[in-house]
Amino acid sequence: MIFLRINFLNLLGLIFVLDSCDFDKHNHLHTLRKHIVYVIEDTIGVKQGTATPIDPDTSYIEYIFKSYDLVNIKSMDSSIKVNLRYSSTNNFLKYNFYDGLRNAYFNCETAIKVCAAQYYLKQINPDLGLLILDASRPRHIQQIMWDSLKMHPDKKMFYLSNPEETSLHNYGCAVDVTIINTVNDSLLEMGTDFDFFGNLSEPIYEKQFLKTGELSLQAYKNRLLLRSVMERAKLNPITSEWWHFSICKKDEAIVRFALIK
Repeated sequence: MIFLRINFLNLLGLIFVLDSCDFDKHNHLHTLRKHIVYVIEDTIGVKQGTATPIDPDTSYIEYIFKSYDLVNIKSMDSSIKVNLRYSSTNNFLKYNFYDGLRNAYFNCETAIKVCAAQYYLKQINPDLGLLILDASRPRHIQQIMWDSLKMHPDKKMFYLSNPEETSLHNYGCAVDVTIINTVNDSLLEMGTDFDFFGNLSEPIYEKQFLKTGELSLQAYKNRLLLRSVMERAKLNPITSEWWHFSICKKDEAIVRFALIK
């Protein structure tokens, strides 16, 4: 199987320039994209103009993301799969919030680290890949989600971030992700579905549920694999959701990145 393999030394060089992502943003992002394309093409021998084109999106949300200079992850690594669960009714609120958005967008620092995680995963098993379930999310969508969940605010906060307090997704700093077998398009077993709101989805209880048999050994190993490649790429897990990773804490995101409204 042919997949995009980013040369590790060049990838490290890309990561070292991340601190300048907010400096002269338009020129930097253009240069960064050109360099990443060069690295990928140089690694796999793809000739100019032969790469698979990225399908244009039709959702109004894509235009919002572009106005914030967010990066379409597939423009950096087309081997990363995307299935945004809030772009259909296949989510816990049973509503299409993203107007059919097909592409996952991040700020440039997060995007490069997601690409790094994909690289590390492919080095372990080339038949596996990341599947992105959620990426950047405008705050006005966060508000709609919050208003759609008919629950007392004291309980609602365990299911959603209050839009007044914002979420790391609102800064392009977070990703919800799982692993897919790209040979047969089957998801690796993780013990629960995405956005399962119960203790079984929480990494902090994994060893407890492993002992009781409520979490299978294979699901536990798959979660460990996901966390290992994400953490190696400097994407941090949380104790309450096996699928959620971010590049920083929210107080840092507020200082460093624009709030996507």
